[in-house]
Amino acid sequence: MDTTIKDATNDDLKAIAACHIAAFPNSFTSKLGINFVSNMMRWYLSGKNKVIFWINEDGKCIGYCGGYVMDGSDAYGATSGMTQFGFNSAVIALMLRPWLLFHPELLSKYKFIWTNILRKLKLKKSTKTGIIAPPHQLNPEKKLQAGLVVIGVMPSLHKKGIGSLLIKEFENRTYAMGARFFSLSVRQENARAIQSYERNGWKITVEEGKVSYIMTKTID
Repeated sequence: MDTTIKDATNDDLKAIAACHIAAFPNSFTSKLGINFVSNMMRWYLSGKNKVIFWINEDGKCIGYCGGYVMDGSDAYGATSGMTQFGFNSAVIALMLRPWLLFHPELLSKYKFIWTNILRKLKLKKSTKTGIIAPPHQLNPEKKLQAGLVVIGVMPSLHKKGIGSLLIKEFENRTYAMGARFFSLSVRQENARAIQSYERNGWKITVEEGKVSYIMTKTID
């Protein structure tokens, strides 16, 4: 088998989106379809402070990872950025699948979605906010911070070390960009991912309600 880690290009986003949908079949983003997911992922190609890469095995994406260095060049965070890039595809997907308007993930984010609709219609201004820090001031020394935002592995290849390979590659790439503090958000129910992060030196730092954990790591 031929396995390589590749920088993503526009031509690769459909393959990455297919891997995302396979990895998270019940998520709201996956339910919106491959066009939405691939357009959402284009956000990672929109600036030099962002990274997205994937593992190519014989021409197939078996894992991917994306994130960004919080250097102040973004007007808002990753979730809003991805939403803006996938906005038109999301509207079309919801028109074709109106039952998704009642998806639990969507119901819990109406305020966030309304804010992004206003941004898309240019009725709400966005200003550059500098370093976007996680809650509770997790980065007191103000080290340049990188956020690991998206990561997924084909379900048939779990426990093969692919997740750890992706995590290490993300750390190495963003470290080379100057980051020394790393953060991510993970759902509390995702025990497999949490264990993988912990094996790679990440620690649970904050519990966000009963839904997610913020995990962090510092590399000097």
